[in-house]
Amino acid sequence: MAHALIEVERKFIPGPGTEKRLQELGGTLEHQVTFWDRYYDTPELSLMRADYWLRQREGSGWELKCPGTAGVSGPHQEYVELTVEPAIVAQLCVPVQETAPAKLMVYLQRFQPQDYQRLLQVHRLREKPQGTKDPEGNLG
Repeated sequence: MAHALIEVERKFIPGPGTEKRLQELGGTLEHQVTFWDRYYDTPELSLMRADYWLRQREGSGWELKCPGTAGVSGPHQEYVELTVEPAIVAQLCVPVQETAPAKLMVYLQRFQPQDYQRLLQVHRLREKPQGTKDPEGNLG
């Protein structure tokens, strides 16, 4: 009979005396691991709003963490973690291939977010409902 593995993760913030108390109890630091994650989402944060977390973990590749079984009760949630790229793409199911953003827009979004937000606001103000004329007489 096969056994399923279940990972239980609980995050906590240790108090100021935690490390000293652990040492008093004989605890030692076995090893320390440092890594970087890069999280990805749409400009509207549609993945995070749906509780989906798409990341590229340094040295591990792509991971998608998404809600698992419904009906889990208690102070925890169950997530499914996908690490195989075809499974991630299938879960996200983005049938329309978006065009790559302009380099300047990506630069502004990353390094000048205030200017990027102002550009988005100006763009929204310029958008007209379909079929209306702009001041130059062109149809929108």
